[in-house]
Amino acid sequence: MRLAARTGLAALLAATVTLVGVGLVFRAQFEHVLLARVDDQLEARADSAPILAAVADRLARSELRATVEGARVRDLNRPDRATVEVGLLPAAPLPPVTGPGFATSRVDGEDWRTYTVAVTDVPAVGDHSLVQLVAPLGDVEAQARRLRRRAGFVGMLAALAAGLVGYLFGLRAARPLVALQHDTERLDAGSPASWQVRASYGSPEVDDVAAALNRSLERVAQESRERAAALDAARSFAATANHELRTPLQSARTQLDLAADPRADAADTGRALDAAREQLDRMGTTLGAVGALAQAELVDPARFELLDLADVVDEAVAATARRDDPRAVEVLAPTGAAPVRAWRDGVTLIVGNLVRNARLHGRHPDGGPARVVVRVDGPRIVVEDDGPGIPATERTRVLERFARGANASAPGSGLGLALVVQVARAHGGSVEIDTGELGGARVSVTLAP
Repeated sequence: MRLAARTGLAALLAATVTLVGVGLVFRAQFEHVLLARVDDQLEARADSAPILAAVADRLARSELRATVEGARVRDLNRPDRATVEVGLLPAAPLPPVTGPGFATSRVDGEDWRTYTVAVTDVPAVGDHSLVQLVAPLGDVEAQARRLRRRAGFVGMLAALAAGLVGYLFGLRAARPLVALQHDTERLDAGSPASWQVRASYGSPEVDDVAAALNRSLERVAQESRERAAALDAARSFAATANHELRTPLQSARTQLDLAADPRADAADTGRALDAAREQLDRMGTTLGAVGALAQAELVDPARFELLDLADVVDEAVAATARRDDPRAVEVLAPTGAAPVRAWRDGVTLIVGNLVRNARLHGRHPDGGPARVVVRVDGPRIVVEDDGPGIPATERTRVLERFARGANASAPGSGLGLALVVQVARAHGGSVEIDTGELGGARVSVTLAP
């Protein structure tokens, strides 16, 4: 049921209940007023009670008995004597005259009002009698019924009018909602980025709904943009991964074909197999990096926890440098630092990739090992070396997937720094590359905005 219909129905019900309540009160009050008017008339007739007590016997035997208003006279001096009745009285007998006061009796399906007064010393000194004045209530009841019918008819019209007015006001009150509905129906046209409804509809409640809807639409648009960007990135990533994996695969197949050539001697076969194994290892490294990158993109926020970043970095450096001289990597981390909410495996991936890159690409021209320093500063991890560094023109490009620096002949998948960037984004952070104090490359990873 629409809002306007609900409003009209509510107005109709409210008016009906109100009118019924007012009608009941009015009915009781009106009947009381009519009855009081009859009682006033009976009291006014009470002035003639002594006369009726004196002439009741003669009046009852005369032809005038039917022309007067109803009355009954009981002689208290002679209890055995019948009550004298004159005037308009019901065919069935009324209750006996017992004492002064007002009373209502129902006889032959009709109500009669009686008022009894005591009369003394009439017609003779010492006489005592009760004079009961009688009036029918039929006219009063008929009048009350007519008024009730009129009041009911008028009340019904008033209730219907109230319902109609309520419906019309409901239509007017529903205009903002109808406008919001029309704006919402038009959202199918265009891209999600353009899905917005008006900020104001002239009703605070509807404006609040519109604001909440716009916030939801903004989230939908943002998710749509992210999905589109993720899809584009996935297409580009798949194309690049296909290229990156096809090259070592083709090279490995070529080397295996050379090893299988019956004209090749043992030395040539051994070199070909070693080259094929190297290419397959490169493919394995690339696939491992791709898996780690996918894991970083889909990390569940529930895996984030409060970590002592210095401890996690120490563990990651130790695990990365275990095969080499661990003294080649220096860790500088303050003690007692505040914990950082982070993804433990992600931090390990960051440190491992940065340390491996620094040791691999930061070697000196004479082949000597690079000096690597890892610093922890709050939610910030900095890894730098004393190698040749990364030229400023390449610092943005090397953060992309499958991108390598000028030393393209160095081993690696080209995904190490891309993985660092992805993990930093999962934390809401960022990655920066510049020249460090040691003269080589410095990579700073911030894990919190």
